Amino acid sequence: MELTIEMRAKPGKFQELYQSLQALLPTIRKAKGSSDCRIWRDVEDGEIFFLSVQWQSRATLEHYVRSSSGAALLGALDLLSETAKVRFDHDSPWEGIDSLKRMRKKP
Repeated sequence: MELTIEMRAKPGKFQELYQSLQALLPTIRKAKGSSDCRIWRDVEDGEIFFLSVQWQSRATLEHYVRSSSGAALLGALDLLSETAKVRFDHDSPWEGIDSLKRMRKKP
């Protein structure tokens, strides 16, 4: 399953968001069930980033979201992004970031 997060940096927070995402990449890549992780920037709107992570299953994604690295990712999004939305696989609809936050609360 592929998780894609689209995020727009808050005004003046572009560099900080970019650095935070770069710092999180190694831990996302080492996470159990993660097979590919990439960040890219929208060429038409440079304030928008995309984070794409390929997970073995929804369970491995949920495990990551509940980890300290997952908490750091969600914290960075809360602090540094003006807007953020997620998509689970290419053909699914975009959802609010709350869908990831709800995963953190599952037992």
